[in-house]
Amino acid sequence: MNRDDVAIYNSIPTVEGALMMAIQNTEITIHNSNCVVLGLGRVGMSMVRALSSLGAKVSAGARASADLARIYEMGVNPFPIQELGRIIVDADIIFNTIPAPVLTANILANMKHKALIIDLASKPGGTDFRYAEKRGIKAILAPSLPGIVAPKTAGQIMANTLSRLVFEQTESRRKPK
Repeated sequence: MNRDDVAIYNSIPTVEGALMMAIQNTEITIHNSNCVVLGLGRVGMSMVRALSSLGAKVSAGARASADLARIYEMGVNPFPIQELGRIIVDADIIFNTIPAPVLTANILANMKHKALIIDLASKPGGTDFRYAEKRGIKAILAPSLPGIVAPKTAGQIMANTLSRLVFEQTESRRKPK
């Protein structure tokens, strides 16, 4: 099910699950906290919107100039991913959506010990979890959140998608060639 529509629908329970994890694993509110979102794909974009609506101070990092422009348009602080080392210093909560090594030992060395990392990227994630643990930084790998935090919604997303696929297949067979 490598479909854009499914991924966008799934970004909703993913973001809600990530927010739940952030609330459960910090001693601060999301409101007024320094949040960093890495990547502006389907989940990253939804994450930026949710954090902004909760009053967080959001910075979002991406590689593509079009993504940096979109981040700016969304009213949050854009930064090229190469500048992560500078941005991470003040971060309270980091939400990673990039499935490649971005939160490396060199980057984590600049973070506050009380910062929280929630890695939403597919396995193996983008965080050096061993180094984070060594530094005393709480880092959580949290892929597949829709099925974990909202199984009924995740099931409904799949059912709706399969229904649409069956309908589309049926309609395409009915049309004369």
